[in-house]
Amino acid sequence: MSHNMIDQIVPVHCTNNGKETNGYIINVRLEKFIDVSMNTVKVHFVYVAKHKHYVGNMAGYEFTIKADDLPDDPAIKTFRRTR
Repeated sequence: MSHNMIDQIVPVHCTNNGKETNGYIINVRLEKFIDVSMNTVKVHFVYVAKHKHYVGNMAGYEFTIKADDLPDDPAIKTFRRTR
């Protein structure tokens, strides 16, 4: 998790109606998931590696966040499972 990204604004796109809105990052695990607060509702986004974006659902709508739209943070390390 990156503490520098918490409470930063990220653009969120609704694929159902094409509208854009902003959300606040609550929790991050790069290339795994992002939790975003949109209008006081927490939405869980899961990373889709094929398209390089995060996808989340709420109230029958699908939302996406492009991985390139995330705030830059040099302290971020991507999650790698080691054995």
